[in-house]
Amino acid sequence: MFDRFLYNNFILTYHRIVENKNQINSEINSISVTTETFEGQIKLLKKKFNIVSIDEILKIDNKFKNNLAITFDDGYKDNLTNAVPILEKYDVPATIYITTRFLENKWDMWWYEIEKIIWKKDKLDFNFLNKEYCFDLKEENNKKKCYKKLSLLFKNLSYLEQNKLLEQITKTKERVQFKNKILDKSDLIELSQKKNITIGSHTHTHANLSILNDDECKKELLLSKQILENILNKEIAHFAFPYGSKKDAGFRESKLVKDAGYQSAVTTQLGGKISNNVYLIPRVHIGENHEGWKLLIKLTWIYKIYYYIRFNFFNTKIFF
Repeated sequence: MFDRFLYNNFILTYHRIVENKNQINSEINSISVTTETFEGQIKLLKKKFNIVSIDEILKIDNKFKNNLAITFDDGYKDNLTNAVPILEKYDVPATIYITTRFLENKWDMWWYEIEKIIWKKDKLDFNFLNKEYCFDLKEENNKKKCYKKLSLLFKNLSYLEQNKLLEQITKTKERVQFKNKILDKSDLIELSQKKNITIGSHTHTHANLSILNDDECKKELLLSKQILENILNKEIAHFAFPYGSKKDAGFRESKLVKDAGYQSAVTTQLGGKISNNVYLIPRVHIGENHEGWKLLIKLTWIYKIYYYIRFNFFNTKIFF
């Protein structure tokens, strides 16, 4: 019965695999899964599905079901220390998409830096592009609203503009460096030598390609590819769009990825069917609370209907 509702072939999105729940941050916890939960998810997925590499899933005919691939975005160190041992234990392949500026000792991440500021302060005031911003942060709910609003603002800025905004918010040009969270070159080389791990590109600066012109996009795509290929001495064939919603990844962006020499590109757009355009492949985000039946339901088209109704008509948070 369950198979009737499954997507044909689909790709899962992870970011971080952390050791315990204390490491899951207050507002960006959706990108973190504990090792205990992750192992439970892998065990269940291994029983129900044929887990294959990104290369293999692109070759499978869409009429065949129960195939999935696992991916990780950004390039967090815990992908190597926490995720890989579990993947190896169950002989499961995965693809890890790397933001290459991290490999050049630029370990700043606006999403972590603004969270630290918001949760420390009771009030936040700043001016950016001739607009005044003022947030009352005494209540936790207000902190969450502030984080979401600022996230939308950062998402639609280039890397240089993001740093200018951070300067206004923090009143300093010194950026917080999250070196301990990110893979370095030696980690990357070690990862690439794992038989079940594929390395892909996630741009150079974690850029939203939709806000950049063609030349800026080409630079992001080609520079990231070149850096990875120079370090690993192997072709980088696969790409993941940062942010990756329909607004962030469209036909123009997919064509630029193809022209840059990649063989595929994944988005964050909800879905399971790999369409004819392998440069706009949907994925299914998996978080800490996706266990058991919640995990399985999320891998069906029923969930897509549920998501659409909740988000478009009730504007409420999706809890699974």
